[in-house]
Amino acid sequence: MPRVLLVEDDDSAARAVEKSLRMEEGFVLKRLPRPERLISNLLDFKPDLIVLDIGLSGFDGREALREIRQNPSVNDIPVIFLTGLSGEKDKALGLNMGADDYVTKPFGALELLARIRAVLRRGRFRAPKTPKSGLFVDLESREAFWDGKPLNLRPREFEILALLASSPGKALDRFFLIERTSPYESTASPRSLDAHIKNIRKKLGKKASALETIPKVGYRLNFDAL
Repeated sequence: MPRVLLVEDDDSAARAVEKSLRMEEGFVLKRLPRPERLISNLLDFKPDLIVLDIGLSGFDGREALREIRQNPSVNDIPVIFLTGLSGEKDKALGLNMGADDYVTKPFGALELLARIRAVLRRGRFRAPKTPKSGLFVDLESREAFWDGKPLNLRPREFEILALLASSPGKALDRFFLIERTSPYESTASPRSLDAHIKNIRKKLGKKASALETIPKVGYRLNFDAL
């Protein structure tokens, strides 16, 4: 039974989210009007997903997201941003900070529900036993490891890395990567892909150069550099 924490101070937006979740049985929803005591609420409620408004009165939802991602106890919980900002730069910034999806107000109930279901499908899985050296991408658990340590990739970051790892040494087209890793082709953008690539490189650390940019084509995972 999926548990969703809604961080939203606008009553009408909160009702719209509640309406979306009522369209399908099984969701447990808790609303937090303000992100005060956010981490303690996450630890108590243990949500499977967070729907977080960026434009909270007196608060910046992006700061709340940063707080979540910096806390190892809750940093693997998927987050969907809810916002009135619709520009590509705004979306790329949210994704670059670690959001899993970005829903623009006003939104339809079916759209939000579909996005919630999609993020939950790509959600957390228990980590398997892994090799102690090199890159290991586990498709069943949907987790990636370097030298036995989890890379803690967000769901879309994992899908991108998995695609690249499945074609070692081959350059994959940018739009191919976008289409294969997003169920919402109409809202995907090259900027969002670039943000995810940047995050993957950051998590690869000293091996970031193995994820190569191929000009006018896309990206390639060079296993010789790993």
